[in-house]
Amino acid sequence: MDLKLAELTVLERYKLLIGLVIPRPIAWISTRSANGVANCAPFSFFNVFSEDPPLCVVGINPRSDGALKHSLKNIRRTGEFVVNLVDEATANAMHQSSHEYAEDESESSRRPGSPKRRRCWFGTRASPRPPPASNASCSA
Repeated sequence: MDLKLAELTVLERYKLLIGLVIPRPIAWISTRSANGVANCAPFSFFNVFSEDPPLCVVGINPRSDGALKHSLKNIRRTGEFVVNLVDEATANAMHQSSHEYAEDESESSRRPGSPKRRRCWFGTRASPRPPPASNASCSA
C-alpha cells in the first residue's frame, strides 16, 4: 500500500503518525511564563534519543488559532522545561491541561492534581543547571 501523505487531511496524518509508536509516551511538560505563571501541557510527539549528550525531542504544533503555544514561548525564553510522566492517578488532570487556556491562567488553577512523580529537567546550553525545586512542576 502506498500512502500519499500530501493527500491526507491534517487529522488523518496525525492519526496515522500516532499509530506508528505504541504504546505512545506522552510528555506532560511544565514551564513558567515571564510573569511566573505555571504552564503544563501534554505533548504526544515526544521521545528521548540519546543519553550522551542527553537529548529529549518534543514536537510542538501551533495552537488552534495558529499562534505559538505558551510552552514553546516559555522554553524559548528560559531554555528550560520539565518532562513529567503521567500515571493513572494524574491521567485525568493531564487530559484537562490539554485545553487552550489564556496565557495568564495556570492550568493547575483549573484542575485537580499536578505532576508529582518522576520528573526529568531539561535545559539548553544557555541554561545548563536545573531550576530551583519550586519551578519543577505545575503546582501553584
